[in-house]
Amino acid sequence: MVSLDLLVTEQLMTLGAVPLACANIPLYQRLVAMPALPPQVVDVGPLQEPNRELLQALRPDLIIGMAWQSFRQDALREISAVAWLPAIDRGTSPFDYIRQQLTGLGARLGRQDQALAANGVLDAAVAAARAGLAPDIRRPVYLVRLVEDGRHAAIFGTRSMIGDVAGHLGLVNAWTGRGNGSGVAAIGIEELARVPEALIIHFDRGAETRRALARLADSPLWRALPSVRAGRIVSLPVVHPSGGVTSALRFVRDVETALKSRTDLHG
Repeated sequence: MVSLDLLVTEQLMTLGAVPLACANIPLYQRLVAMPALPPQVVDVGPLQEPNRELLQALRPDLIIGMAWQSFRQDALREISAVAWLPAIDRGTSPFDYIRQQLTGLGARLGRQDQALAANGVLDAAVAAARAGLAPDIRRPVYLVRLVEDGRHAAIFGTRSMIGDVAGHLGLVNAWTGRGNGSGVAAIGIEELARVPEALIIHFDRGAETRRALARLADSPLWRALPSVRAGRIVSLPVVHPSGGVTSALRFVRDVETALKSRTDLHG
């Protein structure tokens, strides 16, 4: 079995179904990371242009990707059976989508019990975190990734995976603007002043985030933000914002750990 997409790879690993190969292993390791891929997994190249000669040599019994990757990939059916998984639709929440996708993959691969168990762990973690956090949190939250130019950020709305999961935890998303198909928008940091009482949660992407924070430290605009002046800034370990059940579980646990000891959440 070969995975051509980061989300699919994560979901397969969550099921304990280690792929023979997958696309762009370095990107998976940087953006997703967990569950970790074992060293024997073969890298078949870019997400949109997998190495067909290598795929032929590997002779997989199944190639799985996302529907957006299917354009001009008819030749893959000469190598193996191919399954293109549908993207989320407007009527499905991201939280439900990743759980349903895991269930569908589990049924296809004979790992229904593993899917049920993983979804159950996520549901239990969400319920426990909500019970512990929701009574104490009155402030809306911005969920952002700081851009290293020190002037912009990627912001995650309620139609993003992490934004939707945050809503299940009882957090109110301060961002009500439009986003792309993944619920993400590019903004200038001045937009973070629109809800002055908000808590800003950002994701630490290592060197990129350190460069962003260094530039922001010299930014009068950033220093003037009410949330910044009041110290309402929370850093979380990076989580793939379009990830699956394991990414969602990591986010839940990271949020619970970061917020449960704060005393400035009442607004």
